[in-house]
Parts: sequence; C-alpha cells; structure tokens
Amino acid sequence: MTVIRHSLIALLCSAALLAGCGDKETTAPAAPAAQKATPALADAAGVFNQQIAAFKANDVKTMLMAAVPAKDIDEMKAEWDKKRAEPMTEDQKKEFADSWGKIIAADGVDQIMKELEPQLAEMKPQMAGLMAMMQGMATMSIQQNTDLTDAQKAQATQFMTGLSGWLNKTDFTDPALTRSALTALADGLRATGVTTLEQINAKSFDEVLALGGQILVGVKGALNAYGLSLDDIAGSMKATQLSAEGDLAKLKVDYSLFGAPLSFESEMKQQDGRWYSKDMLEQVEKVAAEDGEPVDGSDEGDDSDTEATEQQP
Repeated sequence: MTVIRHSLIALLCSAALLAGCGDKETTAPAAPAAQKATPALADAAGVFNQQIAAFKANDVKTMLMAAVPAKDIDEMKAEWDKKRAEPMTEDQKKEFADSWGKIIAADGVDQIMKELEPQLAEMKPQMAGLMAMMQGMATMSIQQNTDLTDAQKAQATQFMTGLSGWLNKTDFTDPALTRSALTALADGLRATGVTTLEQINAKSFDEVLALGGQILVGVKGALNAYGLSLDDIAGSMKATQLSAEGDLAKLKVDYSLFGAPLSFESEMKQQDGRWYSKDMLEQVEKVAAEDGEPVDGSDEGDDSDTEATEQQP
C-alpha cells in the first residue's frame, strides 16, 4: 500500500526529501517499539488532543503513531527501506541540489529573492482580484461537494470566512515578508544538518521522522512571517466527546482562528484497541483499493471464493 503518499512524511519532508534514494543499507522495522510507545488512551478525545500536543511540540513521530494504525506504519517503514534501496539518478541529485541545496546555501535566500522580487512586483496589482477569485472558487467548491453533509459545509464555510480575513489583510507580494518566510524555512532545513540526498538516504525511517520535526519548525516559522501561527491555532483546540456507540465516537473540536471562535465535528473509529480518525481509515482503505491491494488481509479468501465459483458446473 502506498500510504506514505498520504502520511506526514510526504507532507513535511517534501518531494525533495523523499526523492529516489540509493544507499543499499536497510533498517529493521521497529513496530513493537512503536506500539509500546503509544499506549491505548481511554477515549477518542484523548487521542485527538494527544495529536495536537505532539504537533505543538513538533513531534512528528508521535503524531504519526497516534494518527495511523501500527500495521500501516510498518508498511511505511518497508516502503521507505525499499525506496532508499533504489539507485539514485543524477537528475534526482540535481533536483535536490536545486531545491533543498539552493535554499540552505549561505547566500541562498538572497539568490532566491533576486529571482522572486520582479515576480512579486508583477503580481502586486493582480493580487486582490486573484484572492477574490480563489475565495469564490473555494466557497463554490464547498457548496457543490456532494461528499459533505450540510453541517460539514457550514463548518468549512465558517473556516473559509476566518481564513479569508487573514488572506485579505496580508500582502503576500511584500518582499520583506517573503524574505522573512524564506529565512525561517531555510533555518529549519539547515537545522537538520542535511546537505545532500545521500545523507537522507542513509537515515532510518525514525530518523527521517525526526528530520520532519525540524522541517515543521521551519514551515511554522515561514507562516508566522505572514501572521499565521499554527501553534496558536493548535493551542486553542480542545476536543470533547459528544457520543460513543460501539467502535464509533463523535467529537466536537473547538478552536480559535484569528480571534474568532470556531468548531467542527469529527468521527473517530476504534481499531485494534485504539481510536483513529474515521476519515483517515477510509482514506487508507481507498488507497489500498486503488493500488489493487487487499484490505485487512482479505485477498486470499476472496480468491478462493472466486476460484470455487468458477469450478462450479
């Protein structure tokens, strides 16, 4: 299963970090240790709040372990070891050098700003119209989404209203803000100590997650430059359990976005004695189906049933 595409690694380490890696060294999976490090919590709200606390602490490993079942983490580890066992190409090395390597260079931010400043100046008179168009498209997309309930549409619209206030008051074409954001991101990447693709390739799965935490610091710093504090939003979040029946539970999550109190509801599902986001579990199953892989190890039974049917007169 290619669940790594939907994991925090993919979100936080970027395409450059996970570009094809070729060291033949492998790392043995550590699933038992992972399971011991994340004991079952008493309720679904506790699991959600644990993830929020881990996010604020930039603890990507704990976030992943709390969000994804152990068997899927095992598959991510196996996929990472397989990925880094593949030979690196010169194109992959060049891509890494042109992205990661470029920004962490001593004069990296200066060089990038030389390229960006003319583009920012060109975009400035168009930005207001572009923002309005993007917000309109987002609102229309929410209303036309047939997968969302009326309550979910209302929650998404409420969020977009709060977000629009930030977008409209922030000058994304300001060179000073752009420089501050790039500097924060560069500092986060430099803190990893990584300068080459080979260095990433030599790291185990858990070590890559540690890199993800340092990258997350850089991403948070870049957004802070534009006035968006992910830690403030996360710090305002509090989950309470509304109901529970069998292996399903419904949570209400209250939070604050730019001073406005907001909330949304989230469904949780118990699996193997732990609570996970129901949407996340469904997404994992969807990816497995798209990849033509069995869900919950049910392929052998399905094949035998099909074979038996075909042999009937």
